[in-house]
Amino acid sequence: MQADKQTEVLELLEAMIAIPSVNPAYEEGAEGEMELSRFIEQRCRAAGLSVYRQPVLPNRDNLIIELKTGHPQRTLLFEAHMDTVSLGGMPNPLQPRREGNRLYGRGACDTKGALAAMLHTMEYFSLHREELQADLLMCASVDEEHAYRGLLAFMDLDLPIQGAVVGEPTNLDIVIAHKGCVRFEVETLGKAAHSSVPWEGRNAITDMMKVMEYLERSKGDLERKVHPLCGAPTLSVGTIHGGSQINIVPDQCVIKVDRRLIPGERPDIVLNEIRKELAAFLHGQNVQFAIHELLLDEALDTPPESEVVRSALAAAGRLGTNTALCGASYGSDASKLQQRKGIPSIVFGPGSIQQAHTDEEWVPMDEVELAAEFYKELARQFGKSPRR
Repeated sequence: MQADKQTEVLELLEAMIAIPSVNPAYEEGAEGEMELSRFIEQRCRAAGLSVYRQPVLPNRDNLIIELKTGHPQRTLLFEAHMDTVSLGGMPNPLQPRREGNRLYGRGACDTKGALAAMLHTMEYFSLHREELQADLLMCASVDEEHAYRGLLAFMDLDLPIQGAVVGEPTNLDIVIAHKGCVRFEVETLGKAAHSSVPWEGRNAITDMMKVMEYLERSKGDLERKVHPLCGAPTLSVGTIHGGSQINIVPDQCVIKVDRRLIPGERPDIVLNEIRKELAAFLHGQNVQFAIHELLLDEALDTPPESEVVRSALAAAGRLGTNTALCGASYGSDASKLQQRKGIPSIVFGPGSIQQAHTDEEWVPMDEVELAAEFYKELARQFGKSPRR
């Protein structure tokens, strides 16, 4: 019977891969997650699960699935996003393909593998509620790949939740800490002039080189801050735009910067520090600049003694998967749940982040099967051990 159930979760994943759910921010004309949400809703209703829609954006709804077991004082949340990045150059991205232990397709790794395993878990417990000592809640969210507006809308419901598992590719590692992010742009303002008389202008690109010098120097300080699970903070300049044509001294230049945070760093404080340090570095050089905030995202830092972590460790021990607590260099919805709502959260799922967003996206099939078993065992364990 268990082998049949494992086959079911892979077939469920294949069905999800075949349904396009590209985030409209990444592909012109993409219709988003609605078709996939209809598929999931139909499955849930057929399984006797309570499911309702939460409108988030035009024609883009979160799906919220409830399983009441008579333990309202203790609720475990499963959360995974439905959207994917663009189909890109992936060959036949919506045609799931099995090769050896690999299942290929857009979203297979990020993060429909986890989503299928979570939905499979909810369907299983709709028939086996007696195995649980907690209520289960699942949120299939929209827009994680762009601005996580689905998760933010879900948090606005302020539902009582005592622990959360966020599905992302972790190679079945239990992630309790991951990096946050500050994204911003720096603009330098010069004065336009004809290139034959450059002394009559002020070159904004040349001024930006001084900004870049500060950013490069600051990397040395970052390398000395090391988190035991997440490593050091990082900084990367992703884009640069300046000037209008070759024979005009440019009066504007803009770079976009990605600064990754480690647990213990606050995004608002980090951005303010960058503003102050850059102003001090450029003092006396007559450089006009402005910093514009693009994104602030917290790091995840879940206490190892929290109930969801202890339940995850018990589940991993029973299944023989990795029982070490791990960190990750990327971000997820888990940090918002933990930092903004105080919900102890972990990240766990099949596949590797190295396959996410690539033209060869795939997920190990045995990891999808194991993830489904892990989610089930975690749900069984949650609520068994006494609270500390």
